[in-house]
Amino acid sequence: MIRRTLRDGMRAGLACLTAAVTISLPSARPCAGQPPAGSPRFTPLVKVIQEIQPAIVALFTPLEGEIVSGSGTVIHPDGYVLTNSHVLPKAEGQAIIMNHSKPVRFEVVGRIPEADIALVRLLDVPPGLPVVPIGRSDDVVSGEGVVVAGNPGGRGTVFTAGIVSANDVLEDGPNALVMSNYVNDKRSRLIQFDAASNRGNSGGPLVNMEARVIGVVTAVFNGEQNVGLAIPINRVRQSFGSLLEPEMVHEASVGVRLDPLADAARVESLVADSPAAVVGLRRGDEVVSIGGRPVRHAMDWQLALDALLPTRRPLQLAFRRDAEVQVCELVPGSYQSLGGAAVAETRPGLRYAVYEGRFNQLPDFSNLTAARSGVCETLDVEPLSADRPDFFAMSFEGYLQVEQDGLHRVVLVSDDGSRLFLDGQLLIDHDGNHPPKPAGSLVRLRKGLHPLRIEYFQGNGQKALELFLDHCDSRAGMSSKPVSKVEGGGFRHAL
Repeated sequence: MIRRTLRDGMRAGLACLTAAVTISLPSARPCAGQPPAGSPRFTPLVKVIQEIQPAIVALFTPLEGEIVSGSGTVIHPDGYVLTNSHVLPKAEGQAIIMNHSKPVRFEVVGRIPEADIALVRLLDVPPGLPVVPIGRSDDVVSGEGVVVAGNPGGRGTVFTAGIVSANDVLEDGPNALVMSNYVNDKRSRLIQFDAASNRGNSGGPLVNMEARVIGVVTAVFNGEQNVGLAIPINRVRQSFGSLLEPEMVHEASVGVRLDPLADAARVESLVADSPAAVVGLRRGDEVVSIGGRPVRHAMDWQLALDALLPTRRPLQLAFRRDAEVQVCELVPGSYQSLGGAAVAETRPGLRYAVYEGRFNQLPDFSNLTAARSGVCETLDVEPLSADRPDFFAMSFEGYLQVEQDGLHRVVLVSDDGSRLFLDGQLLIDHDGNHPPKPAGSLVRLRKGLHPLRIEYFQGNGQKALELFLDHCDSRAGMSSKPVSKVEGGGFRHAL
């Protein structure tokens, strides 16, 4: 991401989104002339760059007299672009696409700030845009060649090349010697590469020599040369359903989960008695299309549901079983919000219990005896464990007060591991040793009291446990950081 102050010479090309924004940048189209066929200049690297360049996007968001710029990759022909959440301070902006002479508008359709991934859709573009295929990151090897595409300095699309320096680098971790003492460490891992990357490359793709996306560029290390970091694409694939949550958002249920890491759109599990189960879909079936939209993998499935469920119409589903394609009509059901509980009388606060012991992951609390217990009004663990600086676990139980119906973003911040159960369902699993970091989830809640349980353990280091609950009208309306911390009357316990 890069912020550039508007100057007089740029005002004709850059205007705030309150007016019709026009961004004029030097065209990045390939020259009309080409080396002759068979020229040694057409190296494998050149071929990869030529293959991916039509699907690379430069993103621009006017914000308070500045232009925030970043990068993205078209991953679906309908104009869906994968990028970082941190390059999108607002829910809309403008984009420059290779081979398009004018900027196009974009809007954010989903984001997971805690994972720094987001999805935007290009508006006013014809369907059938070129895409960069999604690859895998579990087989990335140190030393393999990679290409980075991005928008450094807001100059438009630029390519650099290098190698994978390491395929498993700690995100925000201390040095390797310190980390060697940790057990069950759950810090995020990143791909490190040496291709030149600067602010503005964020959100762009890390591409292998098969011209497939293996990572999303997310950061550089200031003060270190030739060190770039990318979010592994497998992490994006695993999180993509949470990025969109189409059934929850559109309040329409299908009841099937596809394997997020499979090379095809393979059914991993089904909800009993769901619409997908009723039509006879089985684990292992391969979805071919839904509602006339081709489905290549689990990410396509989520995008298709997001486009089709708002119509509330029956959907034609084609799937392959034993090499035979079958077609059926799938009728989406209604999505049930978490309903809350009827409680006669409550008071502010939660019931808590403290358990002593050395933990490197959350224990089975049913097998432990509490050293002490009581009622607390907040999740501030410091005063509840002042006599024990490290090595303890805690549980909190009561009710979460929700003030209005609708979509909510729930964020749990902890150091070390934690879990959140709401209405008896595991909503956030944030277990393992890690520094203070957030984990979030979208959930549709009804107004009222919701049974709540939070589990937490402290290994060593900081003591941190916080819960945030923000109502949001849409996915795009989510803030980039949690805002409304739950405390005081937000927690209740029964008398």
